[in-house]
Amino acid sequence: MYSHLDPSKAYEFAMDHAQMLNLAQTFHESLEKDLQSLHAALTQHESEPVQRLLHSLKGYVTFLCGPDLSQQMIHLEAMSRSKSLSELADEIAKITPSLQSLLSEIQLWINKDLRAVG
Repeated sequence: MYSHLDPSKAYEFAMDHAQMLNLAQTFHESLEKDLQSLHAALTQHESEPVQRLLHSLKGYVTFLCGPDLSQQMIHLEAMSRSKSLSELADEIAKITPSLQSLLSEIQLWINKDLRAVG
């Protein structure tokens, strides 16, 4: 049903439906904010915020995603410790469409699956 989202991991974590919905909304808000902040940091050529944001994204994206996008995020965050900002920018540009898709899938999950149950 989803290309990137794997809600089964989050369902294992949440204690009830209300907590699951809250978690999903928090994930959506965080991903949306972090993607905007990442774009701004890249535009301003600031490497420290890029590294921090990639670390943050890795933390919860790997919790929400299947293995492909999870591994890409783990690899990208590890690269942030040794690669130049321009090299990172190229890799971030490659993964951004998947992260945008994930954002849409989380919203779909909230609107369709979680709200239907509640």
